[in-house]
Amino acid sequence: MAPLIADRAVLIAAREVLIRDPRATMAAVAEQAGMGVAGLYRRYANKQALLRAVAADNYRRYIAFAEAALSDTDDPWLAFTGFLRQVLDDGLPRLTLALRDEITFDQGLRDLDKLAVHTTNRLLRAARGSGILRPDVTRTDIVVILEQIARIDIGDDVRSTALRRRYLALVCDGLRAEAASHRLPGPPPHEGDLTGGWAGEISSVS
Repeated sequence: MAPLIADRAVLIAAREVLIRDPRATMAAVAEQAGMGVAGLYRRYANKQALLRAVAADNYRRYIAFAEAALSDTDDPWLAFTGFLRQVLDDGLPRLTLALRDEITFDQGLRDLDKLAVHTTNRLLRAARGSGILRPDVTRTDIVVILEQIARIDIGDDVRSTALRRRYLALVCDGLRAEAASHRLPGPPPHEGDLTGGWAGEISSVS
């Protein structure tokens, strides 16, 4: 197996294992990836190195989804809501929630976090500018919405995904600009209020 393909397989396996159990061992990840523990340690010196690689991949996937939504100008509403659905379907907030107390940030992850925040804000500005998104919705609102919906888990992956999509659709109706006939009660969360970030970091995908 080519190195890049092997690394991709390891990251996919690690995501699946860590969402289920963020304290899973390197041996559990290696077993899921169909490789020996020694082979996993040759790629990642310790579990923290593996967690950082998984987190970095999570950020890059999120940023790619946001950039794709920004480039889709045919239907801004479908692009925006499609982005939210992709983020949920891909399990990005679930992984963030699972690892928030397990991972220690390095500068590379801090840089990716800043880029994710910046890209999210660009997407929200574009959505407001096109008149599709109510003007009082903030990035921190989106963080909390995604985090709360991502928590839906009834033990059946197919049914859980369907329920997450159902509640996202209900929430999206409230995000539309035409739904803004009344002011939202209370201010949005402050950055420091967010609880879903990676070990205290402010994550745009939590």
